[in-house]
Amino acid sequence: DYGTKGDSPLHSIRWLRVILDEGHAIRNPNAQQTKAVLDLESERRWVLTGTPIQNSLKDLWSLLSFLKLKPFIDREWWHRTIQRPVTMGDEGGLRRLQSLIKNITLRRTKTSKIKGKPVLELPERKVFIQHITLSDEERKIYQSVKNEGRATIGRYFNEGTVLAHYADVLGLLLRLRQICCHTYLLTNAVSSNGPSAFSLGNDTPEELRKKLIRKMKLILSSGSDEECAICLDSLTVPVITHCAHVFCKPCICQVIQNEQPHAKCPLCRNDIHEDNLLECPPEELARDSEKKSDMEWTSSSKINALMHALTDLRKKNPNIKSLVVSQFTTFLSLVEIPLKASGFVFTRLDGSMAQKKRVESIQCFQNTEAGSPTIMLLSLKAGGVGLNLSAASRVFLMDPAWNPAAEDQCFDRCHRLGQKQEVII
Repeated sequence: DYGTKGDSPLHSIRWLRVILDEGHAIRNPNAQQTKAVLDLESERRWVLTGTPIQNSLKDLWSLLSFLKLKPFIDREWWHRTIQRPVTMGDEGGLRRLQSLIKNITLRRTKTSKIKGKPVLELPERKVFIQHITLSDEERKIYQSVKNEGRATIGRYFNEGTVLAHYADVLGLLLRLRQICCHTYLLTNAVSSNGPSAFSLGNDTPEELRKKLIRKMKLILSSGSDEECAICLDSLTVPVITHCAHVFCKPCICQVIQNEQPHAKCPLCRNDIHEDNLLECPPEELARDSEKKSDMEWTSSSKINALMHALTDLRKKNPNIKSLVVSQFTTFLSLVEIPLKASGFVFTRLDGSMAQKKRVESIQCFQNTEAGSPTIMLLSLKAGGVGLNLSAASRVFLMDPAWNPAAEDQCFDRCHRLGQKQEVII
């Protein structure tokens, strides 16, 4: 699937029609997957996606490039006529973008009608927001981190270095969001020095190795379903470069091989070499896991509210199935403990699982026989991909996503064709 032109039999055929499902997967123009897809030869091209723009307008360019829409396949033309004007708030650029989208897009929603009839008839979907009050201890920790963050951001403003520490500011906000889920997530969070503050200094090779390993462990233990900036999927065999960026080992090795002898980091364009890539020793990760398992488990306000809702639901109808969704995989692991203690049968799906395990988890959850799981713990990233989880009719979103479209994609895993019950989120 990720072969380059000439290496794959897919590239030796001129296809009549190529259709990309979940087309936003090619939004990164530097990814090997994107380059391989763009090299496919065909007469006709279609892109199917529910989220053509995930992060910013630049995501759209790869889709236009795949569609071979001239002159927009010229990246400089796209920047000059669309992206730059829209970013600067120019109305002319926005009108051009709207005209372009109007002429190349067929939009279908659940409320769309053909000849007066809905294209899809589904049960009602209701969304409720439940406000959770933090305990005194949680509030105290939250306020402390908030004050610390304000002081740090204030210092950046005074020094005129806010943009240089942009990632640190986002990291501070992430820590506050994690505290709202469980204070334990804070113990795994990246320190307030943040990724962008990383400096090589005058460290010896051994000191540098330890610093990079420590940095990678902090990133991997942040609780998020971390993704590789090259393949845009969850990290598999993570390695860290000397410029302190983490990628999948196969992905970054492929980049280095393709760009020899002067390979550049896809994120910061610093020189990178395969000999300098560092993996986190398995024994260190295992040691961290042992430390976590040795910690005395405590609940949180959000977990208490979730367990109360699930217990009530089981009393009313023990056959109703639910999705418990979070962006933080570590938080899902914390939720597992009270679920087991309360006798719930559950399964799990997140980006760290192999494809075979994912399929088994979905099949097990979709099974309607007695004794099958009534709860699936789902990472938001894994749940945004084309899955059919119509066996569920309840969704508990434990932490809001920064991109509302990602939430809707996740909700649609159960509110879709095949759903017979009212869906409550």
